[in-house]
Amino acid sequence: MSLQDGSKIGVDPKAVLTDGGRLEHIRASQYVLHLEGKAIGLTIQAQDRKHLKITSGHRSERVLVSDHRDQLLSEWGQDSGSDAASQALSSPMPGLVLSIAVKAGDLVEKGSPLLVLEAMKMENEIKAESEGIVASVSVNAGEAVLKGQVLIEFE
Repeated sequence: MSLQDGSKIGVDPKAVLTDGGRLEHIRASQYVLHLEGKAIGLTIQAQDRKHLKITSGHRSERVLVSDHRDQLLSEWGQDSGSDAASQALSSPMPGLVLSIAVKAGDLVEKGSPLLVLEAMKMENEIKAESEGIVASVSVNAGEAVLKGQVLIEFE
């Protein structure tokens, strides 16, 4: 998890369980975390697809939830959570382009699928980070790409 102040905390549910911890759902967004002989009351609310607000007592923290794909991208030096508009989409990892969903001149909205990149036997759907018009597609389906290679350019 990444806290709002930018610091990161690794929370692996399996590790909490092996450390003797247990998260008990009470009702709705109310939970109790049992850890190291303590019972901590928590309210966990979804803010959006990637953020939770966790409240304990009078203290609240907004946390970023990272899935396996986000963790891999972070390890490879890419941030999948960036909202900054970009003139070019670069490959976040080495892989094989399986399919391309856009062509030059297409208008894309934030979250629109652009292409599918296979890496480490996983299919990763790469989506538009912002609205824009595709200027050019620099790769073809079936092509192997390197990390950082330009895949699509925007106007």
